[in-house]
Amino acid sequence: MNVKALIRRVNHTLKLHKLFPENSRILVACSGGPDSMALLYLLQDIATHRHTTYKIGVAIVDHCIRPESKDEVLWLQHQVEELGLPFYSATFDVPRLSKEHKKSEETIGRQVRYQWLNEIAQSEGYDYIAVAHHKDDQAESILAHIIRGSGLNGLTGMSVVHYEYSIPVVRPLLDVTKENLLTYIGTKQISYCVDSTNDDVRYQRNRIRHRIIPELEAVNPAVVDAIVRLGSSVNEDVMVISDLTARTFDKLVSIGDDEVRISRRALRQEPLAIQRRLWQRLVSTIDPELMLTSAHQEQLLDIVNTGEKKTFTIKSIKVIAQCDTIKVYCKH
Repeated sequence: MNVKALIRRVNHTLKLHKLFPENSRILVACSGGPDSMALLYLLQDIATHRHTTYKIGVAIVDHCIRPESKDEVLWLQHQVEELGLPFYSATFDVPRLSKEHKKSEETIGRQVRYQWLNEIAQSEGYDYIAVAHHKDDQAESILAHIIRGSGLNGLTGMSVVHYEYSIPVVRPLLDVTKENLLTYIGTKQISYCVDSTNDDVRYQRNRIRHRIIPELEAVNPAVVDAIVRLGSSVNEDVMVISDLTARTFDKLVSIGDDEVRISRRALRQEPLAIQRRLWQRLVSTIDPELMLTSAHQEQLLDIVNTGEKKTFTIKSIKVIAQCDTIKVYCKH
C-alpha cells in the first residue's frame, strides 16, 4: 500500500466513525516506535488531505522497564519540538507498581498510561486521545482473549473509538497492517526508536506475535485478516444480544434505592446467553467495577435453577434468593 492509499484508508476509518472534524485537538500517545511515529505523521497528512488543521500534541510515558527509556523520551521531545508541537511526558515506576499491586507490568503499565493520558487531555483541552494500535495488534488481542477463555465480548477486539475515559480514545490505524506502516515510515524517511522488550517472548503479547501468529500463517497466510473478520462478525452479534439484554433488563428488573430485584421464575425462562448478561448488568447496577468470572456465573445460574433459599457474596455485592425473589444489593 503506497502513501496515498494509506492516507485514504485511515481517513476512511475516521470518516466512517465521524472522528476528527475540522480544528480537532488531538493528543497522540507516542512511544517513539514506528507505529506511533507513523500515526503522528499520518494525522498531519490527513489534515492536509482534508484541507483542514488539527491541534496535535504528543505525550509519552516512561515505564522505567528499560534503562534506555529515559533517552528515548529525550529523543522524542527533540523530534516533537522540531515539528513545533506541544510535548508532554510522565514517569511511572511500573516494575515497582506491578509488585505492589500484584498485577503484571503490562496491566499496570496500561492502567497508569491511560489514566495519565486522560488527565493531560482534560487539563490541556484535547478532544481526543489517539493511539497507534493497528490490524496486527487487533488480531493479537483477539487471540489473547481466546487463549484466556474469553466470552464473546473478548472476541470483538478493540474498537476504533472507546469511551471508557472522559476523553475518547481513538484507534485510527485498525484497518492497516504493521507492514503498511513500516512502508510509510520508510517512504517518508521518518526516524523511530526500537523497543527491545518487543522481542521478549516472556510477555504474552510478544509470544503471540513472534511464535503463534507465524505458525498460524503457515496454515493460512491471511490469518490476520481472518481473525479480524471474526472480531467484526462477533461484534455485530454482540450488539444484537446486548440490545436484547437491555430490553429484558427493563422488563424484568425492579430497581430500588439500595437494591435491585428480579423473579427467579422469569429469569429461568430466558436463554442462558441473556441470563449471563443480565447478571452482569444486575451487579453493575450496584458496583460498576465488578466483573463476573465464569465461576461466579455458574454459581449464580445455580441460584436461578433451584427453588431453595440461597445467599451468595461477591466482593461488595450480596445476592439473596428466597422463594421467587432474587435481591442484589451492596453489603455493608
